[in-house]
Formats: sequence, C-alpha cells, structure tokens
Amino acid sequence: MTFSNVSYAQEEQTEPAPIHGIYVSAYVAGTKNMMDEMITHIDETDINAVVIDVKNDEGNIVYDMDSELIDGLGTENILIKDMPGLIDELHDHGIYVIARCVAFRDPYIDELKPDWMLKTASGEIYEDNKGFNWMDPRNKEAKEYLVEVALQCKEAGFDEIQYDYVRFPTGITEEDIGTNGYGRRRAVYEFVREAHAELKTNSIPLSLDVFGTVINSKVDRNIVGQEYSWLSMNSEYLSPMVYPSHYYEGTMGNDYPDLYPYETIDAAMKYSKRELETVNPLGNRPQAGVRPWLQGFTASYLKKYRQYGAEEVKEQIRALNDNGIYDWIIWNPSCKYEWEAFYGKDG
Repeated sequence: MTFSNVSYAQEEQTEPAPIHGIYVSAYVAGTKNMMDEMITHIDETDINAVVIDVKNDEGNIVYDMDSELIDGLGTENILIKDMPGLIDELHDHGIYVIARCVAFRDPYIDELKPDWMLKTASGEIYEDNKGFNWMDPRNKEAKEYLVEVALQCKEAGFDEIQYDYVRFPTGITEEDIGTNGYGRRRAVYEFVREAHAELKTNSIPLSLDVFGTVINSKVDRNIVGQEYSWLSMNSEYLSPMVYPSHYYEGTMGNDYPDLYPYETIDAAMKYSKRELETVNPLGNRPQAGVRPWLQGFTASYLKKYRQYGAEEVKEQIRALNDNGIYDWIIWNPSCKYEWEAFYGKDG
C-alpha cells in the first residue's frame, strides 16, 4: 500500500498519493467482524481510503458526538460505538478516513426544527416524491448544524469531511418554492463558501458529492442548484457521481451509457475539464481536485444494463487515468466489492 497519512497542512505543501476509496455504511463500520474483513481486503489491495457514514440518509448522527447542539437536537442514533477507536485502527493500516455527511436531505429533523426545512409557497414542509423532507440551504441554523457536524468529525480523527446531498431536491420547481435556478445555485454556493472558510480555518479538507449530469447540463444545474465550476473554487475535492447507469439514454455519446463504462467516464471527464477551465482558465488559482464516484453496482432496473464486475470497474478507472485523473471512490450501497479489480497497480 502506497498511501501514508498526512495532515491537511502537510497536504498543502506536498503532493499526496492518489486516493483509491470505497464506501462503508455505518452498519458495516459498526459491525466488528464485517469491518475486520473489510480491512483485510484493503490491506491486500490498492484501496487506501474509506468513506464512512456520519450523518446518514435517515438524518441520524451515527456515533456519540461531544456537542451541546447535537445533544440538544437528539439526532444521534449510535451505530458505531467507538468511532475514534475505529479511526485509529484504520490509520494504523494506512487508511485515509472520510466522513460522509448527508447534508440537506433530512427526513428526521423536520419535527425537531420545522423552521429549518424547505417549504412550499403555501408554507408547508416540502416532501419529495420519495417522501423525504429537506433542510433549506438558505437557513442559517441548518447550515451551522452541518458545520458543527464537520467540526465534530475533526475531533473524532477523520481526515476529511464530505458533504453529500449538498443540493436542492430533483423534483422541485420554481413554483413550488419561489426560487429559480440561479437562486438555487447561489444558495448552495453560499453554503459551501461559508462552510469551506470555517473548515479551512480548522484544517479540515472539504469534498463535495455532486450529480454527474451537472457537469454538462445547465438544466440539471438549475434544478439541484449545483454549479460545478463555482463549487470547485471552494472545496478541496469535487466527487461527481459519474455512474454510467445515471446518464440518460443517448447522452455521453452512447445510446445506453451503462453499457459503455469506459466511454461514458471518458466523456464525463472531458466535459469536466472544459467546465473547470471556465473559472480557472490559466490553472493558476486554487481549485478542487476531481475525485469521481465510480459505479460498483449493477443497475438491473434499467431497460438495458450491463453486469458490473471487476472488468467494468477497471474500465472506469482506466478512463480516469487516460484523462490524467488518479483519484476515485467506488460506490456500492451494499458495500460488496469486486476486490480483484483493486489488485496490482491499475489506477
């Protein structure tokens, strides 16, 4: 394993080894035999990083945080009994540890803090088509809560905070909330800019999960409020979710993008390079690195799909490398990975 842990301050002076990561759910991270098996696999491969749920998809904080704000809210649901101990163990194995914080989608906190929530024009709490509620990215207290979670992650020993769902819901319209695409993009940008300033003061690297489609679609940028180029100037890493299964039929130069893992990722990275150059044409300003989420699952729900095994994972990694990108994270919600894809020096 080539990765060695370095502090944020050191990272600003030296070039860190590429991050090769996987997602680990709080359930897996909190189950010792599962986590022991995960670490054994990591030790045998080129994986050198894990992304662990901290504020999960249910809106719960998954370990005990020493915070008056979080204790007062009662949002903790302890799935990992000793997070600092787990992080120490991962660090002992040379593993970089990233905290995944589901930001504005929050189906739990609406009853505790209704004032924080995104509301319809009629004043009701907005509910998306899956029944989830969302915090309003413009709400000052909601933003402070998310920053507090990040600061607590630093105290536990995490190397980096990663905000997921740092956006508006996909199904929302201007009529729903009285905010157009520019207003949404500005609201998300302002949160990220403010959070990044606070986290940088506390030496916490910030990464952002963004929709893969916002790279090349102004329509999608306006819907969810993620302006790819703007966000790149206020974070250490952008992690576009460029899963081939998530692109529309006929996009990225392919009739069914899921069938073409190399070609789809290759096209996405070329779009990414062009988009990032719009705000930093000379490349002489601090700007986020690109560390994409890659597809480690089979999208059998599609009309035409491909079984994603080790070869398909390798094709995606090869497409990144051919575009000069060597950092990546693999997403599989079940945390079951094709470990043979990570042996050797590919990627």
